[in-house]
Amino acid sequence: MADTGGGASRDEELASRLAAMSVLETRMARLGAGQTPVVMAGPFFHATTPAEVERVRRFRDAQYRARLSYLLSPEQLQIDWRLELDERSAHFHASRDGQLVGSLRITPGPFEFQALAASLEGEASRFQGYAEFSRLVVDPEARSPSVTPRLLVAACTWAMTEGYVGIVGLCRRAARTVFERYGLAAASEEQHRVPMRGPQPYTLMAGTWPQLIAASTRMSERLTRLRLNDSPDAYSRLVEVEQT
Repeated sequence: MADTGGGASRDEELASRLAAMSVLETRMARLGAGQTPVVMAGPFFHATTPAEVERVRRFRDAQYRARLSYLLSPEQLQIDWRLELDERSAHFHASRDGQLVGSLRITPGPFEFQALAASLEGEASRFQGYAEFSRLVVDPEARSPSVTPRLLVAACTWAMTEGYVGIVGLCRRAARTVFERYGLAAASEEQHRVPMRGPQPYTLMAGTWPQLIAASTRMSERLTRLRLNDSPDAYSRLVEVEQT
């Protein structure tokens, strides 16, 4: 029975959502059956586990130097330093045979996206109680339909327990459909230009826990059916893409 102050009902709601996330993690982990297991780890914090955060940075920077060098530009690094993004964030990573294959960070406000474009400066007020997800990167040699959602599940599970109501993040147009599969929706149809990242348009996306759980559950069921029905072509088309 819920108490009049809502404490018991909130606890029950959180427990129910965490149980749903646990089911999602189990389902997503099974998608890699028959392969070397991918292990999720985190959260890691600069203040308490600096070696793990530095490990994530090295992995991330190596991926960016090879393919997305604008994320290491002086302008971007200045924003990172000024907002202390890595220092304030919770970091998560995925590894296979001890080698990192993916990473993601979750950051409280002030958000990175506010500093990236003039059209985004006033958007943060709409997302009180949210955490920003960013720096989702997956090694191209290790991509599968499960690394990205498992990173998201791990990060969202932690954010739930910390009292956040949802996640918000900026992503390229090419990644939008991937995140929509997992319950994120465009905050508006406005396309944002990030001068330091070239002409590609970006979309600000957000989702609350009920939205993310419902969509991710549908997606995990779809992936499971494709795997069990041995539909490699359809399965491979759902391979993840990076956020930035």
